[in-house]
Amino acid sequence: MRIFFFFVFIIISCSNLKETNNYIGEIDSINIITPPYNLLQKNISFKTTSEVSPYISYWIKNSNSVKYSKASIKDLIHNFSLIYLKPQQEYQYLIHNSKGDSLPISDTLSFFTDKLPEYIPNLTLKKNDFQFDGLIFLRTPSKPGVQLLIDNRGRVVWFQKSDDHLPRFYDFVPPKSYLSSYKSNIFYEINFYGDTIYKIDTKDKNIHHELTKDKNKNIIGLSYAHKEFDLRPYGGRPRDVIKGDGIVVYDSLGNLIWEWNIFDHEDPIPYLKDNRMTLTLRDRRKLDSLKKRSKGIFNRDDIQMTRDDWSHGNAIGITQDNNYIVSFRNFHQLWKIDSKSGKVIWKLGLNGNVKIDSDNYFYAQHAIHHVKGDTLLLFDNGHRDFRVSSRALMFRVIDGEFSLIKSIYLPKELYTFKQGSVYLIENDKLLFSCSVKKKLVITNLDGKILWQLAGEHSFYRANYIDNIE
Repeated sequence: MRIFFFFVFIIISCSNLKETNNYIGEIDSINIITPPYNLLQKNISFKTTSEVSPYISYWIKNSNSVKYSKASIKDLIHNFSLIYLKPQQEYQYLIHNSKGDSLPISDTLSFFTDKLPEYIPNLTLKKNDFQFDGLIFLRTPSKPGVQLLIDNRGRVVWFQKSDDHLPRFYDFVPPKSYLSSYKSNIFYEINFYGDTIYKIDTKDKNIHHELTKDKNKNIIGLSYAHKEFDLRPYGGRPRDVIKGDGIVVYDSLGNLIWEWNIFDHEDPIPYLKDNRMTLTLRDRRKLDSLKKRSKGIFNRDDIQMTRDDWSHGNAIGITQDNNYIVSFRNFHQLWKIDSKSGKVIWKLGLNGNVKIDSDNYFYAQHAIHHVKGDTLLLFDNGHRDFRVSSRALMFRVIDGEFSLIKSIYLPKELYTFKQGSVYLIENDKLLFSCSVKKKLVITNLDGKILWQLAGEHSFYRANYIDNIE
């Protein structure tokens, strides 16, 4: 992701250092830089005439809430970045020497923060019966692309702006960075201060929908896979290309260290022959109406639909044993894949090989991930012809046996037939992104809505970040 590198410099005249532990010196100059990709950030740099190891305390003027930067190494040149600042405020700050009694070594100084730019989306807090200390990480689908952190009152406390649209796939990397796609073959890890940790060009591997890290800190992405087939018996051509999905794994140096391709493990032709991606036999009586109304979602005999987007992988989760769970939206299935051999361990969902009661079928699902222990959490979008409601599914699959832990339904007015996510927060609450409805909600494990935020964008996902400072 490219970031603007133009800066606004504010030069503050030299400030005398106060005497502390027999140290007397002088600050040559203080430069305050406001990066245009985040107007809620101040980069402060200064020189000292003697080597010190300083840190900065800062607060909103007339406020009793004081925050502290980390100390820099003992040197003559010092750089600090202050983030998560509030807009349109006057801040005051002091420079301290971390050695000795940490008394201030500067006069009280100040700076002002700007108002939020117009491209920051409007957010309206609709319900606030739950107070949380963490922040919610969002990404807009607009141009310019913007990442946001919002607090429990729906206030933007941090943002970073790109110079173009940002693809929707990204992931938080604890404690203070995130993976970010810029193009389908280029992604970065960037920290919340705006520094690029690394950039990886995947060249001919086009990544889509998902970027995440495994327990070995390798970067995992969903990629596209293609293969030629003779589709004349199904209304196609002798050398038609079907697009499916793959998995790619990179180290932080950009080396491709592992790859998986769905066509090595599954043949799409039987899907054309017996329509295995449709419904179970008891529901086939509904097929005629579905063919007219669902535009091919269940009627996969349409060769064009199959050829252009056969499996539609849309999420990948890392399991407790460091294997992969991949969500295939068009199959209404989750597959567990061995991260070493590539073997498909099980398939869960419609027509899968793990026994599951029909009440637990999920449709067009997203955002599968490991929660704790052997528990998995899934956002089940639902479907307008079968269950016009979205929900969270907490479950386990152990030794090929499915067990439901909890099914938490959203109200029908929050039904999200595409996109969306759910994450467990603070052990007993759920953060939902109801993408179609442009709302974020937090519920308890019984589905009671405790917190709700309305926006003007359809956020693909909403991640919860705890203990960020």
